[in-house]
Amino acid sequence: MPKTLIYAIHGFLGNSSDWDIIKSCLDSEVLFIAEDIFSKKQSMDFFLERVDSFKEFQCKKIFLGYSMGGRLGLQILKKCPESFDHYVFLSTNIGLPAESIEDRERRVLNDQRWSEKISLENWDIFLKEWNSQNVFQGSKAECRRNVEQYDLFKLKESLVKWSLGLQEDFSDVVKEHKSKITWVVGERDEKYFEIAESLKSKNILLDFKKVSSGHRLWLDHPEAVANILKILV
Repeated sequence: MPKTLIYAIHGFLGNSSDWDIIKSCLDSEVLFIAEDIFSKKQSMDFFLERVDSFKEFQCKKIFLGYSMGGRLGLQILKKCPESFDHYVFLSTNIGLPAESIEDRERRVLNDQRWSEKISLENWDIFLKEWNSQNVFQGSKAECRRNVEQYDLFKLKESLVKWSLGLQEDFSDVVKEHKSKITWVVGERDEKYFEIAESLKSKNILLDFKKVSSGHRLWLDHPEAVANILKILV
């Protein structure tokens, strides 16, 4: 039986191998389970079913999610908070305020436009445009994402189904469970750094961790992420 189980969900365009460096820095007694949420093997909501299967493990359990994966983790935190002893959220958006109707509508439309750009014929164009977004400035460039890695329908559907414009504001959920949450942002990720500071000032978060990185924490500074996990395991 492992002493700790870590369940990790990557971000949009990610895959399970994104966590390899972080995983290699951890103790061999840690069972690190990383998903491929855009593969052709399972349904879009399988991660909620997968969490239920961890009940058989009588050890400490930690959730780890980056960006979109972190937002999926917020769903887990709300629906089954006791499934994990601790939750680690990397570069995660807690959600737009319910009253920000115009902002929500704009985000839904923007995500729909991104979804429509995904196609086999225009894959390279899509990647170039996606990676040129301001949020990724200050981060290392990802290795090229090959179209063969993905179920393109799932990529397109995720942008629509899991649009930030449709996501609820999880502020109350995070505040309720803040003692079991580690919130991590990059110092060069201005938008998410400001969000974290605001959450702390409102007492939604107890505190947050700052890493020398941009938005792509797992890529910019995997050792720092691993060190945060080492403290928890």
